[in-house]
Amino acid sequence: MRIVIAGAGGVGGYYGAMLAKAGHEIFFIARGAHLEEIKHQGLMVRSYLGDFSARAQCGRDSSDFGLADLVLVCFKAYHTRSTTGLYAPSVGPKTVVLSLQNGVGADSILAERFGQEKVMGAVAFIGSRVEAPGMVLHTGFGSLALGEMGGRYSDRARELGDMFVQANIKCRVSGDIRKDKFSKMVWNAGFNGICAIVDCSAGEALKSTSTRALIRTAMLEWIAVARGAWVDLDYELADKSIETTEKGGEVIPSMVMDKRNGRLLETEAINGKVIELGVLHKIPTPLNQFIVDILDFHNEKVMSAGGGK
Repeated sequence: MRIVIAGAGGVGGYYGAMLAKAGHEIFFIARGAHLEEIKHQGLMVRSYLGDFSARAQCGRDSSDFGLADLVLVCFKAYHTRSTTGLYAPSVGPKTVVLSLQNGVGADSILAERFGQEKVMGAVAFIGSRVEAPGMVLHTGFGSLALGEMGGRYSDRARELGDMFVQANIKCRVSGDIRKDKFSKMVWNAGFNGICAIVDCSAGEALKSTSTRALIRTAMLEWIAVARGAWVDLDYELADKSIETTEKGGEVIPSMVMDKRNGRLLETEAINGKVIELGVLHKIPTPLNQFIVDILDFHNEKVMSAGGGK
C-alpha cells in the first residue's frame, strides 16, 4: 500500500516504520531535525521487541507523494484541524483516513474535511516516544483496533486489519469502534493528566496509594459521563486498565513527555472532554476539572512563549 504517516512522532513513527519494514511505500510527514534525520539516515526504532531501522520518503507535507491508499493521522489532537492541508493532496476518492490520535473528537473533524465515507475509526495501544531526532523508543504494547464509524464490518476494514497483522502489528477489527475509543479514554483520562502533574511514568504513579486512587477516580468520572452519552462502559474497566498497565512495559504518558519538552498538553481532548460531556449530561467531574485547571497553567505559559504552533 501507499501510506502517508501524518505525524512521525512516537506513535506514527513506530507504526510507519513497522509498515515500511513490511514492504509498504511509506511517506512520513515531519519537521525540523527529526525530518532531516529521517531524510538522510532513515528512522531508527529502539524497541523492547528488538531494534530495527526503516527507510522511507518524507517531507513537511505530502504534496510530492501523490495519492495514498491510507493516511494514518498521528498529530496531536489540538492540531487535527490545522494540519489537514499537509496531507490533503494525498487524499483521493478511495483513500482511507485513519486517526490514531488521543481523544474521541478527531474523527468528526476529519469527516468534515474529507467526507465521512473516507474516515474510519481506530485506537492505538502503545508506549512510544521520540527519543532523539530520527529515533523512536518503543517501550510497551503496540496493538491497534480499527473499524467503521457506523459500527458495521466492511471489506476495507478487514483488508486493513490483515495488512497490519501481516506487518507484525497486532490488530483487531471492531464492530463498535466508538465504544473502543471511549474505552481507551479511560486510560488517558486516568493516567495522562495525573502523571503530567506529578511528572512520572504510569507505573511509578501506581506505586503510590494516593496517586493510584486519583487515577482510578479520574477514570470513574469518565466512565460515568460515557454511560451518560449512551456508551455502555463497565465501571470495572478502571481497575482492569490499572491492572493491565502494571503488567505492561514502561509507559510514560504523552502528556508527561510534552510537559517535559515545553509543548502544549492535550488536556482539552482528554480531561477537558470528560468535563464537556459531564456538563452536557449533568454529571459532576470535579477531579478532571481540577486536572485541567492545574495543567492549563502550563498551556498558558507555552502559548505566551509562542510555543503553541
